[in-house]
Amino acid sequence: MALMTQRQFEDFFEPYAGDVEGFYEAAYWKLSDELVKELIRRHLGVAPGQRVLDAGGGTGRWAVWAAEDLGVSVTVADKSRRMLEEAEKIIAASGAEHKVTRTLCDLQDAPELPDESFDAVISTYGVLSFLDDPAAAFRTLHRVLRPGGQALLMSHSLSTALASKVNSGGSTVAELRELNEQRIVRWSEHVPPLRVYTADDLRSLAASAGLEAQRVFGVTSVVAPGPQDFGYPYSEISAVSRALEDEEYFATALALEIEASERTEWSERGTNLLLKARKPDAAV
Repeated sequence: MALMTQRQFEDFFEPYAGDVEGFYEAAYWKLSDELVKELIRRHLGVAPGQRVLDAGGGTGRWAVWAAEDLGVSVTVADKSRRMLEEAEKIIAASGAEHKVTRTLCDLQDAPELPDESFDAVISTYGVLSFLDDPAAAFRTLHRVLRPGGQALLMSHSLSTALASKVNSGGSTVAELRELNEQRIVRWSEHVPPLRVYTADDLRSLAASAGLEAQRVFGVTSVVAPGPQDFGYPYSEISAVSRALEDEEYFATALALEIEASERTEWSERGTNLLLKARKPDAAV
């Protein structure tokens, strides 16, 4: 099922590209960021100097972080020309031009990305949710990964979408059934339809592409965002983001999230899901 036309895609990301960095200024999203960073440090398995693909990397903020924190070279691959224009500015401002490059491509069919050219792949904050054909994107990631390479791929969660729709009281029975069956959520007229996943959905996609699904983490599994945390530009601060502005509270919440991330049974509680997958070693 096609989620949106190319025109709809461009109409959404044109204004979004200039605003997206401000979206993550709410304290809840800062907490989520810190959890993702720690999971990448623990589970991506890269060494300084290796090559990482930031799949659907948008404005490049994660690529810049990975280059600085992990000492790797990063390619930001994205379908949105406008997002990559913003990435150029962010990369230049960081001084990371020698470590971070940009490639305009569609992950569902990306000949621009050479075979077995990356030691690892990251994809953060729901890029998988915008895809018409997620299976094709997984095949691309398998193709470009070197044998033994790790991937950490993030998606929106079905359980969170269902919980939000049910608890808001604003969805019909038919809408809830459709969401559960089709795995597509419609948040508002201004946001395109998005795919949502279970942990099993992600494992199945990985396996069908030839990747070994190793773990699924919840991001975040303890702390839930408030409705205001999705309302950028922010006119109100959510109760949870206000509480997280206290340094001790933030540190405690992060420690709880890191502990919860090691509990497999907690993964489906995540606002987002993070799949850890590996390309098998080459046959000898």
